[in-house]
Amino acid sequence: MTELAMLKNALAGWWRSAAAALRPAPGADDARDDSLLPNFCHGPVILNVALIAEMLAFVITLVTRRISLNLLEDLLLISLFVQWIALTSVAALCAARTRLNRLPKLQALGLTYALLLLITVLVSEAAIWLLWAFGRISTPSPEWRGYFHVQNLSVSVFVNALALRYLLGKHELKQRTLSEARARIQALQSRIRPHFVFNGLNIIASLTRTAPATAETTIENMADVFRMMLSEDDNQVPVKKEIDVAKKYLALEALRLDNRLRVEWEIGTFPRRAVMPVLTLQPLLEHAIRDGIEALPTGGTLGIRLWEDSDKIHVRVAYPYPPTQVKSTSAAHDQSLANLRSRLQSHYGEAAVLKVHGEHGQCTVTVTLPTRGGNV
Repeated sequence: MTELAMLKNALAGWWRSAAAALRPAPGADDARDDSLLPNFCHGPVILNVALIAEMLAFVITLVTRRISLNLLEDLLLISLFVQWIALTSVAALCAARTRLNRLPKLQALGLTYALLLLITVLVSEAAIWLLWAFGRISTPSPEWRGYFHVQNLSVSVFVNALALRYLLGKHELKQRTLSEARARIQALQSRIRPHFVFNGLNIIASLTRTAPATAETTIENMADVFRMMLSEDDNQVPVKKEIDVAKKYLALEALRLDNRLRVEWEIGTFPRRAVMPVLTLQPLLEHAIRDGIEALPTGGTLGIRLWEDSDKIHVRVAYPYPPTQVKSTSAAHDQSLANLRSRLQSHYGEAAVLKVHGEHGQCTVTVTLPTRGGNV
């Protein structure tokens, strides 16, 4: 085996080892959505860096002086060297990312930039010593050593500056998008909450004189519900928790409507990762009671079914309504459903579907959501 081939095998072996070491562990997720640096331990990020490095190696091969008589051999050597720098940089950022993201933005960018330039110098020096170790050069301090470092460092200065400028622009765009989404969802939630608050206060007021013990229990239940409603920490909650809040709301409405409200639950099994935006069920149930049960002299039965299928959460609420009442399949006239539809679209985009269908005195509202995900 020739010395050049041994050099190629050594660099190629290091490349494969580094790529294997950087492969993300099963179940590893990205850190916070507002992180400045992406997850360099993630497979797609590593692949993108390797592809960009290979394109850079191709350009360098075309514009620099020839190393050997074979153009493909030059491309191979330059590719191995550039990939060596790229994967070493990825490995370093993978290890340091958590600490860098804790720093102020400009400080994190400055340290990242300095780290990338340092890696370029170290890998360049290591390449010279590796060439000397394999007998490709007669001394570890050849006359072109200074030029080699200046050339590599100059390219690294411009390439890494462009890469960090791209990361900064992407981070700022992501921050603006998240801020706008959060603001929109909070505004929509603020429109939904007053309905629940006013109904609860009316129920308590009606029970204060006639059933003080029941009123006290009702206040405790409302406190539990409000604690979740007013929390700013959780935009999405487990399905079970959302169902518990809905049941407490129906218990409050049952006190107000007495025997006019009958509820039938049908709840399927859900994986632990199944979540939905907070206050998804309560507006549906409030709409059904106000639009149908409350308008009927004898009340009616509220049918609620939830199930998971094909990695989607399905919710169906069925209730009777007066035959003389005109139903709109879009339900755009109902503000609570319109607000809920906007909230779901803010979370999931077109992946969330809310439909209303009314026929023969029976109305059905169906909601379909991804089992997990969302913008906020």
